Amino acid sequence: MVAYLDSSVLLQHVLCGDSSISKAFQHDSVISSELLNIECMRVIHRYRLTGALNDAGFVEAMRRVNQVLDGVSIVGLSDTVRVRAGESFPVVVKTLDALHLATAIIFQQKRPESAVSIFSYDQTLNRCAQALGFHVEFEASPPI
Repeated sequence: MVAYLDSSVLLQHVLCGDSSISKAFQHDSVISSELLNIECMRVIHRYRLTGALNDAGFVEAMRRVNQVLDGVSIVGLSDTVRVRAGESFPVVVKTLDALHLATAIIFQQKRPESAVSIFSYDQTLNRCAQALGFHVEFEASPPI
């Protein structure tokens, strides 16, 4: 089984020390969209600029993100992914969620032998993932 890692889980790990991310790495492989790095960097920089992270916290957060990303296979935002993200979904989803879900959909279509399990704390993304037939690992959404 393949774990699809959403930024909400990575950020909980990096900023709050949540160890639930280890469940994703128990799978055969961990994948995510190239959005993963972008979303995490935006949050970490925002936290630094607003004073939620000092210099030491910023450096540690960057180290932890990079450490996790070393174990994640990043899937690019291909034309196929972008087109699928612009199509209809069974429930309402935001744009970035649509891009994440489209990445998982296209990955599974290309590798039908690899079941994809979604690792996200985003309730909207999880609801749509379930409607699409994906297994969703987390139901509750801890605050960042």
